Amino acid sequence: MLLKEYFNQMAAKWEVMPEVTERLREIVGKCAVEKGARVLDVACGTGVLTPILLEAVGEGGEVVGIDFAPEMVKHACLKKYGDNARFLVADVTNLPFEDNSFDWVFCNGALPHFTDIPGALSEMKRVLRIGRQLVICHASSREEINEKHRSIGGPVSDHLLPTATELKAVFEEAGFDAISFEDKSDRFVFTMRKPA
Repeated sequence: MLLKEYFNQMAAKWEVMPEVTERLREIVGKCAVEKGARVLDVACGTGVLTPILLEAVGEGGEVVGIDFAPEMVKHACLKKYGDNARFLVADVTNLPFEDNSFDWVFCNGALPHFTDIPGALSEMKRVLRIGRQLVICHASSREEINEKHRSIGGPVSDHLLPTATELKAVFEEAGFDAISFEDKSDRFVFTMRKPA
């Protein structure tokens, strides 16, 4: 089964536990996203992170969610989050946005699924404004994520998160700076800046 087919089939039954939502709220809160910001939610799925980001940016902000699986986008749109949220089908390695379009880029729970991580990072950096931040996050530990993917099997069985040290090197290679991370039992979060 192709990866896109897998995620299309998962869309209708995609659920997030309340404790995961709370962890994501803490992660976004710690980032101090400012009111009025324009945020890109990469691999948004069914819009799990969207209400948390909308809360952060307020009425004057905007959240744009993209996902490569049309069914995920369809289910996100059904949630009707309001006029300052929109969703579209797009590939992270070919984002349909101008350079320097967003104040923040969030990528939640998706990095191991990208077949071209350097290409994805290059595009996320391109659409990010200079001096602004990319946040790569998971509301579980690295070990938990990797074990889950192995146990699911199929097209995601080998979609494993590298160690924090390995990922830091990948992000540095992609040209980000001010890289910091949390590698804990209940989250795996990287924040980094697009330098001038």
